[in-house]
Amino acid sequence: MGAMASAPDSSTGRLPRPPAGATHFSDPVRFCVTVPSPAPQGWLVTPLALLWVMVALYAFVIAPQRADDPPSDTLILAAFAALVGLPLVASVLFARWGRLSVSCEAGQGTVREHVGPLGRSRRFSWDALASVREVEIRGRYTRGRGLELDLSRARAHRKLYFGRGLPDPARRYLIEVLLDEIALNRHARPLGLDV
Repeated sequence: MGAMASAPDSSTGRLPRPPAGATHFSDPVRFCVTVPSPAPQGWLVTPLALLWVMVALYAFVIAPQRADDPPSDTLILAAFAALVGLPLVASVLFARWGRLSVSCEAGQGTVREHVGPLGRSRRFSWDALASVREVEIRGRYTRGRGLELDLSRARAHRKLYFGRGLPDPARRYLIEVLLDEIALNRHARPLGLDV
């Protein structure tokens, strides 16, 4: 499912040039577009990762060899290193190799933020998707440009927000691809046939 965007597909041909690392696959019944999605807090994650490496090195390598260091202190440091380390390692991976994929297959749309097989997915009905646009997404402490999927064709009108912190070229490319795919009017049954 990782054909390059320049590969022949059923799109209208008006798509902009894909940013580096972006892929786009499309056929009559499914599609998938993927763009690089480095975490916007990458500048903060690296120093924290270095601090964690120093604490883990002390807790697991240096402290056990010191006779004057109480085992309780070493245990506290080891617990801190283990508890903080897992999310921190995940953040480093997402900051460097994060990807954002939007796909549709058999009428089921999926937005996936991931590094390889690891990540989280949100699903929606592709038939409910009316439009996509760029919006400002505000967090508790940060804000950034992202995307909004308008699912107004569903009975329960709702919106799906994602992609905060995407680089501008990746965000624009994703919007153009999704608008193009919406224009193709995909449905759960290929060619609109009832079976």
